Amino acid sequence: MEKIPFQTVQNSIDKICNISEESDLELASQHLFDVQPDLAGFFMEFIEDMSESAQDLGFMMALILNKSFEEQYKNLRAMSEDEVVERFERNEATFEEYLKMNDDMVADLQAEANKDGQPEILNYIIEELFMSPELEPALEANEQIHLFIVCKFFVDCLNELATEKAPELVRH
Repeated sequence: MEKIPFQTVQNSIDKICNISEESDLELASQHLFDVQPDLAGFFMEFIEDMSESAQDLGFMMALILNKSFEEQYKNLRAMSEDEVVERFERNEATFEEYLKMNDDMVADLQAEANKDGQPEILNYIIEELFMSPELEPALEANEQIHLFIVCKFFVDCLNELATEKAPELVRH
C-alpha cells in the first residue's frame, strides 16, 4: 500500500490552515460531510462535549486528515454508519489503553504506522496534539488524549478504505 508522503500532509495542512474566508471554510466542511457523512458525523459527535478550542482544533485536523487521504487516494468510498460503529466497537479496548498514553506507547504506535500504516499522518497527529508549542490556548491532557483517539480512529477508518481492493470483474 502506498504511504501518504510528508509533502502531501504538509500541502493539506497549508491548504486548510490558509483558509481565510468563512465561506471557504464552510465549503471545506460541507465537502467533508459530503464525502464521509457518517464518519464525519461520528467525529463531530465524539468532540461535541469538549472545549471550543479542542473542537476547533479537532475539526481542522479532520479536514487536514481527510484532505491528505483524498490527495493520495482519489476514489475513497464513504464508510457507512454501521461500518463506523462496528469499527469503533471492535477497537474500544485499544482506545481504553490510549487513555494511559505515554512516550513508549507513542513510539510503539509510530513503529506500527511505519510498518502497516500511515507514518506521516500519525506523526502529524502526534506533533499537533502533544508537541506543538503554539497550541494556544493549551488543551487539557484529557482533551489531547480524546482528540488523539478520535483522530487515530478517523485515520484508521480512512486507511481501511484506502486499502480496500476494488472487486474484480466477474467474467462469464
